Amino acid sequence: MSIVIGCDSFLALRNVRNGNLGEHLAGERVVVLVDPHQHEGSLDAAPPGVEIDCLFDFDARKDAGLKPLLDRAYLARKCYYDPVTIWQEFKLSSYRDNPHNPLRRTASLGRAGLRLATYWAAGRRGRAQMWRRDFAAALQQHSIADQYADLLRRVNAQVVAAFSLEGLREMALLEAARKLGLRTAVMIRSLDNLSAKIQHLPDADAYIVWADKTRDFLLYMYPEIAPERVHVTGSPQFDHHLAPQYRLTRDEFFRTIKLDPARPLIVYTSATPTLIQHEIDIVQHLADAVRDGKFVRGAQLLVRQHPRGFGSSYPVLKQTYPGVSVFPPPADAPYNSPEHEAHVVKLILEDEPMHLAALAYQDVQVNISGTMMVDSAILDKPIVAVHYDIPADTLAGLSVKRFYRRSDIRPIIATG
Repeated sequence: MSIVIGCDSFLALRNVRNGNLGEHLAGERVVVLVDPHQHEGSLDAAPPGVEIDCLFDFDARKDAGLKPLLDRAYLARKCYYDPVTIWQEFKLSSYRDNPHNPLRRTASLGRAGLRLATYWAAGRRGRAQMWRRDFAAALQQHSIADQYADLLRRVNAQVVAAFSLEGLREMALLEAARKLGLRTAVMIRSLDNLSAKIQHLPDADAYIVWADKTRDFLLYMYPEIAPERVHVTGSPQFDHHLAPQYRLTRDEFFRTIKLDPARPLIVYTSATPTLIQHEIDIVQHLADAVRDGKFVRGAQLLVRQHPRGFGSSYPVLKQTYPGVSVFPPPADAPYNSPEHEAHVVKLILEDEPMHLAALAYQDVQVNISGTMMVDSAILDKPIVAVHYDIPADTLAGLSVKRFYRRSDIRPIIATG
């Protein structure tokens, strides 16, 4: 008998490790299925007591029979229950595809508005629930479900859990498990996964969420889910934040980043690579301020690449100066290339002592609507959310301000 856990996200294996699942489930065979492109690094960094294998490389959006079913179920759900967030996605698409043609951009926005209204009406009529069931049935009848069924029988699975449904491979794993009548569980790793990332949320015996707010939002977005199936557990990815033994010492940390431990430290944490095209200009603005002595008490700046970019050549800063550091430094592999994907999970897990040290020793956290707001709040650190663009005339649909209108970030900002 075995427990199978899907970890399609580059961050999901951290939850297996931090939760000590190999230890807590001792006596059970634990099989963790990862992104096949990230298998090598995941295998190198595998937590004790678990086996690493691969998810099948399948994307329902690229299947001609499944894509329309997935799109209508997703849009009816998002447009009705969270129109503010989906509208930011529609705007981004219109502005990104038509940056230099206002007429086409206006036409694109008009079509997007009509699309939102159409699917909002469908959601109001209960189509989101019906179309979710239709897509689930179609996915269970697809050959990918048969492939997963063979895998689950081969490892004699009794429970199947999805730790990263924002990835596109785990939905097929869960639907195959449901078809076989196995027990299933889903971990919702953050509120933004519900509001902006998960394309299809399969029916499951249990849903595991961080906090009451996540539970409330899940039940709002998916009113067909029985409340007793949703369990608030906290988040294993934060379990080490307050434990000094997991972080570098202050001297080790400042020696690694080559900055002065006697001076205040501003830590800027970058967004997912390519998400904000002009983020490098905002970061350079902060670095230039350090060079020009504009921060009080001679504050220094540490720029942290988003974990998704670890080990890649994706640039986060144009020019560095004394008092400014980038860690980890850029590598040689192009972002999203096979050589980058192969090792990114290993680099993320190896970076944990540095990540926890940066949280502990920073004086101010700066980011653009990032989860690091939550990480930093756990250690009671001041947080500054960037709400301006460089250049200042950045198109509205591409502005960093769009993130602060989303349903997942507005409650965080409202807390003060």
